[in-house]
Amino acid sequence: MRIRWIGIPALLLALAMLCGCTMPWQSGAQEAVITVSDAGIGADLYAMYLTQIFRTPEKYGLLDTKRDAAEKKAVELCAQYVAVNTAFRSAGLRLTPQYKTRIADNVLVKWSFYKKYYESVGIRKQTLTQYETAEAKREMLIAHKYGPGGEAAVSDIELNAYYGVNYVTFRSINGYLTQTGADGTSTRLPVEEITAIENRFRKMSEQIRAGAAIETVAGDNAGDANIPSAEAQTVTINRKTNNYPAEFFTKVSQMDEGTPIVIETEDYIFLVVKQSAKSDENLQAHRLACLLEMCAAKFESDLAKVTSGYKVRKNSSALGGVYDAVSDAF
Repeated sequence: MRIRWIGIPALLLALAMLCGCTMPWQSGAQEAVITVSDAGIGADLYAMYLTQIFRTPEKYGLLDTKRDAAEKKAVELCAQYVAVNTAFRSAGLRLTPQYKTRIADNVLVKWSFYKKYYESVGIRKQTLTQYETAEAKREMLIAHKYGPGGEAAVSDIELNAYYGVNYVTFRSINGYLTQTGADGTSTRLPVEEITAIENRFRKMSEQIRAGAAIETVAGDNAGDANIPSAEAQTVTINRKTNNYPAEFFTKVSQMDEGTPIVIETEDYIFLVVKQSAKSDENLQAHRLACLLEMCAAKFESDLAKVTSGYKVRKNSSALGGVYDAVSDAF
């Protein structure tokens, strides 16, 4: 079934207004601070999107979080919230058990960490659930439209090409070049200890070049206090990962498959063996991630076309109060 990018059905809205029902995409707050094509957005959901902007303004194309720009972007995100829920409903999609689990897990973690902040700006646990649900629906819509059988399906050839350039899989033995003091401060090890670790990693690399399996080498050297795991780690990363040092992706992607190299940074040392990037299993495991990266901009463009036709009404004084609350909390 193709996604039909349409507005909210007038009859459905009229019935909801007559019976006093809350639409599935509305925040459930008692009073709307924004109305997007007759769908009300409460202060709680607006505060949620404003929070995302304050957290990472650069992600939303902003240099700062001054009121006018932040408000304009937050209103835009609220309009997208309505568009995503409308499109999801129109496409006849249902959240999968995997997404429901992810939503619940994300809400549990974020609420446990940020409950005090959320409550200070009027965000409820229900609000957080609605936000996470909309994010999950956005992903499912992208997969529905650009995945196999979708109206704008990305071919396997395109996916393979993107995966091969932007992802790399490797096995590694990881070591620390730092120590933690009694006060919890991390400092670089003494030069002689670092030299000993470097020599150990070079020896391990030579063993693998001579034919030893990386699993065996990892097990034989697991007694070293600076090598935390007795098992070699198998990892797939993309070029935008923040979990490894800068330039790590580039160095590994340029390696020959099966040949070990040692990569050293200020705090860590890695013995890396690059794996084949042609594995269908690897691609299938990262198919959704690739689709999201490849097609997010196209999807955003589609959303912009939809939301440009929405009639938006704002309660400026109420929005100002929410902005002040979020700004003070940050």
